[in-house]
Amino acid sequence: MPTDDYDEYETESGSSLRRKLEETISEKQELATELAGLKAKELIQERGYGLVKTEDLLDVDLNEMAERAESIQAERHDQQAYLARDILAKRGLTGEELDKAVEDFLAPPDTVGDVAAHSRTREVAAIGGTAAPIRNTENLMGLDAIDAALRRTAKS
Repeated sequence: MPTDDYDEYETESGSSLRRKLEETISEKQELATELAGLKAKELIQERGYGLVKTEDLLDVDLNEMAERAESIQAERHDQQAYLARDILAKRGLTGEELDKAVEDFLAPPDTVGDVAAHSRTREVAAIGGTAAPIRNTENLMGLDAIDAALRRTAKS
């Protein structure tokens, strides 16, 4: 016995059904892209992959995302090490002094603490509207340094 849905599709034209199919496919692609973005962001935050961007992982299969993120992180870290070594060598450093300078340059400003915990704390603090000072702000780099500086000037 046909259902009401069956009767509805039976009376629709082919172009109407094709339009509905295309809309459904488009919605599915949008949802898949959104899911990939969210999974990528979560993976990057949990593992502390500061050199990987969400956009790097959008076209990657969800099952291969962790492996690809690790690969990108390692590749970009190697590139940074090469560039740091080159720049510091041009400044006259050699041998162990150069190795130590490269290591110091590449070390994260705050090696103490869990990266995922730091990210979660920042998100919670942002939602609550408070600035949670969870680490020494004197050695920050990049956006964290800018954020800390703005917070210090706002308090003054």
